[in-house]
Amino acid sequence: MATRVRAMFRGSDGSYRDDPTAPLRRAGARGDIGLWAWGREHYPGAPLSDALPGLLSVGLWEVAADQDWGLDWHLNEGVEVTFVTHGRVGVACGDEQHELSRATVSVTRPWQRHRVGLPHVTACTLGWFVVDVGALRPNQEWSWPSWLPLTAGELSRLSSLLRGRSRTVWKTSPELVRAAERLETAMRGPHRHTLGRVGLRVSEVLLELADVLEGEDTELDSYLTSAERTVEVFLDTLGSRLDEPWTVTSMAQECGLGRTRFIHHCRLVANASPVAYLTGLRVERGLQLLTSTDLSVADIAHRCGFSSSQYFATVFRRHYDRTPLDARRSARS
Repeated sequence: MATRVRAMFRGSDGSYRDDPTAPLRRAGARGDIGLWAWGREHYPGAPLSDALPGLLSVGLWEVAADQDWGLDWHLNEGVEVTFVTHGRVGVACGDEQHELSRATVSVTRPWQRHRVGLPHVTACTLGWFVVDVGALRPNQEWSWPSWLPLTAGELSRLSSLLRGRSRTVWKTSPELVRAAERLETAMRGPHRHTLGRVGLRVSEVLLELADVLEGEDTELDSYLTSAERTVEVFLDTLGSRLDEPWTVTSMAQECGLGRTRFIHHCRLVANASPVAYLTGLRVERGLQLLTSTDLSVADIAHRCGFSSSQYFATVFRRHYDRTPLDARRSARS
């Protein structure tokens, strides 16, 4: 059953925002694409309700001709597997760009910022599913939904393979391609039978994915599941969350760490205390807004997380040895 997209996505700053794929919704409304999707809460598609708990989103789009839109940068609340059964499309994760086709499959973890379309979606049939593994940080253990008919050992090994590597795109196997095609068929099937078969086919894709990952000759990297890596991921996103009322305690809690351990890892990663690192990001952002916008100093101070324009001016002058207005005048002259 084709459905229109109505979604919200967790942006790269970790917060939820309106669906960045409005062009996709318009394309669906015009009939430019075919779309079959089911989801929970802010995820697109018809509601999953009580079916397949832990499956956050599953869907398929069929694009017959190149489009003028793409999926914007976002994060998910679970592990996302994306595959293409016909055609090809560009994808990106962080600084890396790839092309998805029948020969490749993409897997992103909840903390990996990614997009589909570079910048536009090309003609393809693309399927995806997002599974909640009970973790949003690298140092959290994974817990898969109980309906997956994989053994505890198979799920544990799959978790280890995905947590211990940072890659997002792998070459497929013939078995994985066939499993993805069966999932596509299930999503196109009669609605009264669809979700049960979708759950079974998702399990098959994960099982074949584990075999593909097992065939890799690279060793697992323990750093990728460490507290230090979690702090690194958090600091990478902090620049997009400057207006939040951060304290050392709240930053530590965001990483699931105590204050002392968080401060220790922050110094290892950034060579600065948490407060110094955050303040540096805030004044740098303030300077950028001063020189590129007409926002008032008070508005800029608020957007950068300062309690008042006076405090912003004091910290700014300490960093740049000039006032915010002097910096703005200098840039414009």
